[in-house]
Amino acid sequence: MKASLLGMFLLSFATTAATPQTQLHELVARAKSLELDTPYIAPPGDPLAHHAAGYAKVMCTAVFMTGLAPDFAAENVGYFTAPYEVRAKLGRPVIDHANKAVHITLPNGITRTAKYLGSQGCVTLPVGQSSVHFTPVVVKSKLPVADTVPWPMGDVLPNEPLPGEIDAAKLKAAVDAAFEPSEALTAAFVVTWKGHLIAERYGEGIGVRTPLEGWSMGKSITATLFGILLNRGVYQLSQPAPIPEWQTPGDPRAKIRIEDLLRMSSGLRINDARLVTGHSYPTNNRAERVCCWRRARTGYRAHYQGRVDKSGT
Repeated sequence: MKASLLGMFLLSFATTAATPQTQLHELVARAKSLELDTPYIAPPGDPLAHHAAGYAKVMCTAVFMTGLAPDFAAENVGYFTAPYEVRAKLGRPVIDHANKAVHITLPNGITRTAKYLGSQGCVTLPVGQSSVHFTPVVVKSKLPVADTVPWPMGDVLPNEPLPGEIDAAKLKAAVDAAFEPSEALTAAFVVTWKGHLIAERYGEGIGVRTPLEGWSMGKSITATLFGILLNRGVYQLSQPAPIPEWQTPGDPRAKIRIEDLLRMSSGLRINDARLVTGHSYPTNNRAERVCCWRRARTGYRAHYQGRVDKSGT
């Protein structure tokens, strides 16, 4: 009897352990089935100019939104948009405080500029141009003043002890570990538990209201917002992605589901030179993101077909 129970346990364990791996294989297999048999075409233009554009945008955000010192930002912020060795080839960022802009000049004399536009943040300007192709607008919040509203919709925290299930010493140790060593330059660390904010700490010069680059955390926010729409019945995970340009007869992208996009397993190629050079082309400014989104919808024969991203990043 004991041997039988042990066998059943081992079988159950093996099945449970294999399930995630099986799901991964199925996920990758589906994504591969959506790949389009076309060669990879690198983004047009000079790679160094692309890096300079991303570098200018990162510096603009760091200086005019976060409030970092230019030298600190140039040394520590956003290296996947312009790696250290690439920055060494570029001119020193020129901070134009009067116009809230950052200019970076390439060895060939071309200058890439990013400009702070208020509610629209920092945007990289097209080469040779001094303005964007849209009229910036002020986005006014409809939310009440955060100082008067309880968290999470505001900043007011309840004056109450930690929940009994939380070990205060271990919590403190975890927060301390997030800021060690100091060379890691952790900017902010927040711990939530069952709807409660139970710990937070900020780096030097950083506070609750300091705007920080979200980078890939935006994916979690997007997925959460989309989850709300799913819960309301607006969409279903298994339905085709609601992109009109993909629904024409014969377009292979019509098979791509919403859940394929959310899992980053759609088979669409990302516009990223790390695939061939080990470095990234910057697509971290709003203007370039809009351009990438437009090409993803309409230009799959060029930049956006044929690659499965299995990294989950």
